[in-house]
Amino acid sequence: MEDMKTNKKQYKTGSLPGFIISIGIGLLIYLVLSGMTFQTNWLDYNTIVTNADSNIFYKFIWYIMNFTEAQFYAGVFASLGLILGGIVAWRLDVKNSKLAGFNVCYGSNLFPWVLASQLLSLFIAIFILKYTSLFGNGEYTWLPTFITVVGAPPAIMLLYGPSIKALLTGSILGGIMGFPVAFWISNNIIPVLEVPGVVSNVFTMTITGLIVCCIAKALPWMEKVPAKPLNRPVKSEKETLEEMEKPLWTVRRVLADFSEAPFYGNEIAGLFVILGACLDWVLNANHGAYASGAIPAIILSQFVGSAVGVFLYFNKYVEKGWYGTYVPVVSVGPACVLMFGATIPVAITAGILGGIIGPALAEYFCDKLPEDYHPTIGNVTSMGVTTIVVSMIIKVLPWF
Repeated sequence: MEDMKTNKKQYKTGSLPGFIISIGIGLLIYLVLSGMTFQTNWLDYNTIVTNADSNIFYKFIWYIMNFTEAQFYAGVFASLGLILGGIVAWRLDVKNSKLAGFNVCYGSNLFPWVLASQLLSLFIAIFILKYTSLFGNGEYTWLPTFITVVGAPPAIMLLYGPSIKALLTGSILGGIMGFPVAFWISNNIIPVLEVPGVVSNVFTMTITGLIVCCIAKALPWMEKVPAKPLNRPVKSEKETLEEMEKPLWTVRRVLADFSEAPFYGNEIAGLFVILGACLDWVLNANHGAYASGAIPAIILSQFVGSAVGVFLYFNKYVEKGWYGTYVPVVSVGPACVLMFGATIPVAITAGILGGIIGPALAEYFCDKLPEDYHPTIGNVTSMGVTTIVVSMIIKVLPWF
């Protein structure tokens, strides 16, 4: 153990080649996608919004798109990629495959339950409570129905384990509460603060996460059920550190951050998400990212934000095994791109600032949480605070 402690002290930053490669991948995707913009009639975003109220097909499309709202893609193939990538990662994990990558759902063996909670809670919000009916009056071009996918329901499954009681309790509570809270904050608080709209979403996750965890803790039928353990081969500390030192580990960790928001945390799922978002863009630039045409810059900001975090806070990964470097990926970077313009300077500036501030704030907030409250509450709180801070910084910089 003394050697391990010594190793921990030696690490200041992660792999520089891995950092450069990650930034390079993001920049390459930006340049390639920017050079191939197509505007077709394939699932145009505005058409989906116009019909999601009354047309069952478009309502289902909105349902699928919600799985990648957290990444700001809101695309059909991006969302299908996330789900398919999660399934592939889970099956490889179960089989102890060398290709499995980072343990999906943090090695909990709860991926099917996490996915079920997301599907069920979102179904409740869209098809039972019919929150998309607000599209009918033409006043809104977007609604925060996605909150349940990356909020309380999957967090409850990870806290309480595989049980129908936890699945139904978390999904029903999350499906009911997420949208109304986000909708109210979006309409009443965000216009006053003049900050990116994502702030309302992540603070909603904080509020509803605290409430649902508090309710679950008080309910007599909510008992923690251990998941069936997987018989994984155990690596020595030396082998683990040697692997983490390599550039490939940094690139894998950055890719995994693209699937952290829905609690998958695996590079295969992350890669599938990115490929799906690129396919959505190629089929119709007006499909994903709310027809903003900002997907290339959003992806660049996400690669920069994650790569900066993984590089700077590498020692935290060594000490803790995991760190919240995904925070800027699903908040600061893309939010600032949508607010200040889909340009390389905005994407890089927002990514760098988010990568520096976001993970450290997430650790601070997580350390303040009481027992039986999922760490995601601290992470999403960091997303809100970091987005406000970075957007204000960029707002006063003279060159933006």
